[in-house]
Parts: sequence; C-alpha cells; structure tokens
Amino acid sequence: MTSKRHILHIAPTPFFADRGCHIRIRGIVRCLDKLGFDNTVCTYHHGQDIEDVETKRIATIKNYTQTEAGPSKYKLQADWRLLWLTFKHFRKLKPVAIHAHLHEGLMIGLIIKLMFFWRSTPLIGDMQGSLTGELDSHGAFRKRSAMRWFLQKIERLLIWSADYIVCSSTHSLDMIRNDFNVPDEKISLAQDGADPADNYSERTHIKLMKHLSLPKDKTIAVYSGALLDAKGLAELKEVILASKRNQQLHFLIIGYPEENLMPFIKNNRLTAQCTVTGQVSFKRLAAYLSLAHIAIDPKRSAAAEGSGKILNYIARGLPVVAFDTQNNRDFLPQGSRLAKDTNAMVDQLEELTNNVTLRTEISSDNLAHFSKHYTWSITTKQLKQAYSQAFKLKKA
Repeated sequence: MTSKRHILHIAPTPFFADRGCHIRIRGIVRCLDKLGFDNTVCTYHHGQDIEDVETKRIATIKNYTQTEAGPSKYKLQADWRLLWLTFKHFRKLKPVAIHAHLHEGLMIGLIIKLMFFWRSTPLIGDMQGSLTGELDSHGAFRKRSAMRWFLQKIERLLIWSADYIVCSSTHSLDMIRNDFNVPDEKISLAQDGADPADNYSERTHIKLMKHLSLPKDKTIAVYSGALLDAKGLAELKEVILASKRNQQLHFLIIGYPEENLMPFIKNNRLTAQCTVTGQVSFKRLAAYLSLAHIAIDPKRSAAAEGSGKILNYIARGLPVVAFDTQNNRDFLPQGSRLAKDTNAMVDQLEELTNNVTLRTEISSDNLAHFSKHYTWSITTKQLKQAYSQAFKLKKA
C-alpha cells in the first residue's frame, strides 16, 4: 500500500534484538508515526517482530543467527539481500523519504537513490556514531592501517551522500560536523530517548527478586547490555573484582553472551556476589532495572555513539556510575560525579552502597533530568524540525 506520507527505513541489522541500536530504531519509527508518517523497516531475516513496527525481512541466511553487536562473515551477503529487498519496497511504496540507519544503511540508501534518481527522494542518514571508531572498538584493524584509512574515506563519502543527517547524541553531532565538515543546515540532533518508568507492585517486585535469588539485605548494582569488550566488558570485570571487598554490594548483570563473563566469575569465586541473567527482552528490562539501587555503565568508546542504557537507568531514577565522557556528561545532570578510571568507579560504588541519603538525592535529580530532557516526545519534536528542513533543502 502506497502513501503520500510513507517513509522507508533501512536497518542493516537483525532488528529487533535487545540492543541500544535497535531500541533507537524502534523509537525513531514510533516518533515518526506520531508525526503522521507511515513507516516500513527493511531489515535482516532474524530478530524479533515488534507489534507496532511494520517490518520486511530478507530471505533467511543459513547459520547467520548472531544478534549481538560486532562483525560477522555473513554481513556482506545480508546487505546484498537487503539492497534487493529495499529496491522492491521502494518501487512499491514510492516513499517520501528514505531513512537510512547506520553507515551500511546509508550505503544501500545511496544506491537506491541513484537507481531512482528521477524521483529525487530525500535520503536521511541516521548516525549513531563513527564507522571507523566502532570498528576500532571491536579491534577490527590497527590504528594506522591502510584499511582504516580507506574506510574513513568511504565514511566521508557516505555522510556527504545524504541529503540530511540526524544524530543520536551531541557527541556524534560534533564529530560529524567537525571531522567531516558537514554544514549546519544539513545536520541536527534527534537524540536517543526512553519511556518513562512503569510502577511495579510490591508483589511483582518480590516475585522477581525470588525468581533471580537476589539478596534482600544488600545493595544491588545493575549492568544491562552486551557482554563485549567494545561495550566495556574488561572494565566491568575490573570493577566487579575490585568490589569483592564490599560485602554489602551485589551485582545484577543483564546481558549476553554469558560465556564471555561466567568463567571470570567462577575463576575468581564471585558467584555469591553476582547474578547473571543472560538476555532479557526489552519488554521485561524495566522490571529488572527496578530491582536495583545503583546502575553502572563501564563503556568508554571512541565511536561517538551514545549509551542508551544510561537513559533507561535515569528513567528509573537510578544513580549512575560511569566514565567521564562527553556522552555521559550530556546524558546526566550537570555536576554529576563521573569516574576517571575503574578505581574511581569502585570508590563511587562503595560510597553509594553506604550512603542511602546520597542515593536518594541523586535518584531524584536523575529522574527530574530525564523527564525534562530525554523522553521520546522531545525526540519527536526534533525529528519534526529535521524532516521539515530536509524537505525544504530538497525543494531548493
């Protein structure tokens, strides 16, 4: 079914999986729904179907089941099939815009735009960080390798091919503006958001505590996210090990793949101090986060992508222990204490464990900051302005 207000999304990823990147894609689609657009997402064959997102999938690629972030030998094949899928639905839907998520999506969008050049369809690039920066964080190549130099050139070409760029964070916005010299009239912020916290009954809380065998008399520090080095796994291990002396602290770790963490926990005799849940669906994440008193984000990536988990943390009023990065300074209230290293993280965890009054004060500040600055309704307003500017530029 065609529509004069249809937007075709390109998501080169197994959407939907319980990852920050996918939470953003779903959030952006929902925001554009509220603005009166019809949305269709073209994506890989695997991933969960989301009730409120129209999703079209490529043909199944045998053995490609990976849903966590990181390189895969099947990506090239998946993107080739995604190009064909996007071609078919672009021709059928005749969208008013292509909304390309991530750099691979932008590349596919550029090819479609060139194939149907006479339609002059605006290509919107949705950038969550730097391509080369992300590959660096996954250890894909040496810092000064020829491949890295080549990919930087490709990244520049892709960014300049877009008619308009929206960025998930101010760090990403500054990086694209300064490193790639994109003019201000072609770029704006459409920030990550989160849903306000649900209120859970005491009965639900007690039931979930019992299900997870969490101690009732200890302070719970939660981490939610992928258990990968690019997401701060090495730093998380350091913090857990150094916090062994803090007998009042218990770690609730929501993430996968568990095999990247469980041997460390067992070898260091930390089983009694850690509960590892494995993958938890995004629908259930809020209930799990409500069990915690403190949240931790050990990521310090050079990719310029925001850390959406922090928004989910502060939406639930959790004090956050995180590194001193631009993204974290942006997400948290002005004057928040941020850690320079893992030792400082450990010290902050110990202080928050022992000081309930401090936890309560920070909780109130974080919740108020979230309500004022980071609900999806704010992202909706930003997208309205971005699309208005994109359509204006295309007509000029």
